[in-house]
Amino acid sequence: MAPKIDRRQLRTKRLLRNAMLELIEENGVQGLTVTDIANRADVNRGTFYLHYQDAPDMLQKVQDEVFASVLKAMREIDVVEMMRFSERGEPYPKIIALLEEFSREAYFFRLMIGPHGNSSYIVKFRRVMQEHIAARLAQRQPSDDNMLVPRDYLITFIASANMGIISYWIESGMQQTPREIAVIIMKLVQHGSLAATGLRNRQVTGENQA
Repeated sequence: MAPKIDRRQLRTKRLLRNAMLELIEENGVQGLTVTDIANRADVNRGTFYLHYQDAPDMLQKVQDEVFASVLKAMREIDVVEMMRFSERGEPYPKIIALLEEFSREAYFFRLMIGPHGNSSYIVKFRRVMQEHIAARLAQRQPSDDNMLVPRDYLITFIASANMGIISYWIESGMQQTPREIAVIIMKLVQHGSLAATGLRNRQVTGENQA
């Protein structure tokens, strides 16, 4: 009997989760109420309280669940390893895995980024990515002697650039696959943002023609 109860609970939580997200899309995070969520999910308030204390508690727990799954994939990323893949012209598999986690929660992230969501949630991801990159880079490159720019600026640039690409990908409806976004990131890592504009090649061509 236990597996049936577990499946029923999972189904109820899924209904509640979907209802909450629909209401966020319609009314924003601030407008969430237990009654509205329960009514939209077609369950009674007592059923809601079996899983959550109130609407803010539910939102926080859903955010924590999503954060944990993405964080697990993020912690697998190694900046130096990513550079080696980029040098070979290959998308980094662990970046693809991270993007797949974002893709699985596309609706949720779109709402969090959107006008009715919670923009600080994405900032939290960027901050954690910065901390992770800093820790990995300290292991791989403990000395600043060979670095072209100050370490903290480099870490901030890498984290902000990656989260910026991911945020835009989500906001624009995820038209590309996780692998296609990983290829974009790979090209930027390999060639740099200025080279990616194509202006350098045009300049060289113009000089040759002159």
